Amino acid sequence: MTIYEQLIDVLEDRKGETLSSQEIKDRVINKFDTNPSSIVLSDYCYNRYNDGIAFTKHLFVYISRSQYKYIGERYPYTGFVFHKPKGSDYESLVGEWNKGELLLHQGEDTNEPGLVGISQISRLFEEYLEILRFEMNVLGCKATELRHLIGRLGEFYCVLYTGGDLAKVTNQHGFDVTKDGRRISVKTTAQDYSFITINKSTFHEFDDIFVAQFKGDDLNVLFYGPKEELPALRTYGNKYEVDISSLKKANRIDF
Repeated sequence: MTIYEQLIDVLEDRKGETLSSQEIKDRVINKFDTNPSSIVLSDYCYNRYNDGIAFTKHLFVYISRSQYKYIGERYPYTGFVFHKPKGSDYESLVGEWNKGELLLHQGEDTNEPGLVGISQISRLFEEYLEILRFEMNVLGCKATELRHLIGRLGEFYCVLYTGGDLAKVTNQHGFDVTKDGRRISVKTTAQDYSFITINKSTFHEFDDIFVAQFKGDDLNVLFYGPKEELPALRTYGNKYEVDISSLKKANRIDF
């Protein structure tokens, strides 16, 4: 039996469970006396791509190096496929599943990260919004204290609103979304009357700016357009500032 077949055999009664990698390996070793070094669980994951391995056999969802969720063959999985190229400190997004349908964004001969599909962005937007509501309504955090969540929600919202693409690299320098060749910097705030800031050193690295406000359990667009049309832009140290009230007065979007 192949390792793949051995895994299916020993995990027949564990579908849907998250198991330690050691427990899975012990099951295979105890029943088939398999060489431990031959059991590479990440080779059989829906959400992990390994160099040199045909991406055709899928049994697990990779949780961490020590934990795998067993969901079995031909599962209608929805989620991303990640790959960490040899010598890289970061993972790349190389594909996605949508209800069991696979789309790989790259070939085996390139490390170029792929784009995230709209269906996945929509799913992530809903999940991040649910997490934000949990933080606020259950844990009692204020929206203004959850800047990272608010910021990421704004980026997803920008993609959905504009039909653009999320930047290929996490924390892409200067911009977050691209649309028709134009680079969009996304700013998201939960403030009512304060201001947004823009780093002077990255001002030349984007073309348009998208400003969203989280208020009343919803996101609204305050401004979307060329950076040169930002109203009442002022300098403060090494940053530019724009009052939220100025954005509302100059609002280009009806909402």
